[in-house]
Amino acid sequence: MAKIEAENSNVVEVWSDGGYLSQNTLALLTEASEGTPTRVVERRIGELSPKEIEGFGLRATPTIMINNTIAFEGRPTAEEAGSLVKQVEIDRAILEYAVHRSAAMQRFASGDARSDSIALSLAQEFYHLCREFPLFLAAAISHVQDDESRLLLVSNLYEEHGNLDIERLHPALFRQFIRSMGLEPAVIEKVTDGSPGLEAAQTITMICRQGPAIRALGTLYAIELWFGPACDMMLEGLRPLALSSEATRFFVVHSGADIVHSAQLRKALFKVCKTADEWRLAVHTAAEASYMFYTLFDFIASAQLVTTGEELEIYETIKRICADSPFSASHPVQYKDAVYYFGINIGAPDRWFLRAFCDTRRHSVVTRLSVDQATLLSPGFLVEPVLPVFGTSRVYFNNSKDLEKLRALVFSAYEAEAKKA
Repeated sequence: MAKIEAENSNVVEVWSDGGYLSQNTLALLTEASEGTPTRVVERRIGELSPKEIEGFGLRATPTIMINNTIAFEGRPTAEEAGSLVKQVEIDRAILEYAVHRSAAMQRFASGDARSDSIALSLAQEFYHLCREFPLFLAAAISHVQDDESRLLLVSNLYEEHGNLDIERLHPALFRQFIRSMGLEPAVIEKVTDGSPGLEAAQTITMICRQGPAIRALGTLYAIELWFGPACDMMLEGLRPLALSSEATRFFVVHSGADIVHSAQLRKALFKVCKTADEWRLAVHTAAEASYMFYTLFDFIASAQLVTTGEELEIYETIKRICADSPFSASHPVQYKDAVYYFGINIGAPDRWFLRAFCDTRRHSVVTRLSVDQATLLSPGFLVEPVLPVFGTSRVYFNNSKDLEKLRALVFSAYEAEAKKA
């Protein structure tokens, strides 16, 4: 019941043992919430079982919870009580568009959607925001006059830059995810229009550069509060793809780190809000940013596959080559489009013999033949090993006409799979 109430209204919960400190905390928060939409509710810890206490993470009384998360332990000062009430208000405005409210994201996280389609959409759309986020922070810092607040943001910026380790830069971590699917970040970077992710990045850039600090910090706080739970859902949705730990490291890092980052931004935001009008602007800005992110991730999680004309041309070329095999009548060539490759099979997606990659900087086909076999059958073409999740060997080519020159490779890959079947 407590969780349901906190989910649907502006509530600050005080887990109490009924003693003086708990009652004093209730009084402080009640006074701070007067004239606001926030309600203060007492929860008695004595009504919980030891297992429930452990589940809530309660270690002391009083403990103050906001949105089912521990926000403060012990008795707050009057100033801290005021900040907690403000946190309830702005968090509710942001979480009105929480990631779990997207039916598309729920389907993705539960495995009821095409993980491959959404993974490509995520790589293409979110990379624009990820690449620019350190610059958002840097622009926001330029509007902050308070030294303490600026230091909080600099600390966040330092972490975004991998603590000065270039291989741990957060955009670099996301590029590992992109490359794990056979895509090239440089190709995505060339997109100049028509991308919702790019449009969102451009909007945030404008807000952070133009200021004032209230709008910049309100926007970034909404993103940080929103993004941790989003990463948790994305990790669940990506699980069927069995990506490496390096490929998913970006999401793992942000599923936890953004709790700290959001607290830093919230503290800085509260400091720059001096008047009631400024506070209203901060809440409104944060809500708008949250809605923008909700719309973007709902779009990403709704991605559908589109088979291109080039992919169909590749399919027809391969089918024509394989028609010369005595297996062609019993094992007809078919295709199954996936988001980051175009699969050619002999009747079922798991009985594939070629996977074409046409959305990357360089076109390629992946086979189940060994690298040595593929090299022998592809004179004049670059051949290299590929991650086991995709196959065994990769052969690079320029266009579908090159496949005629790779006839021996295509034919051998087809017959090898047909014989196994």
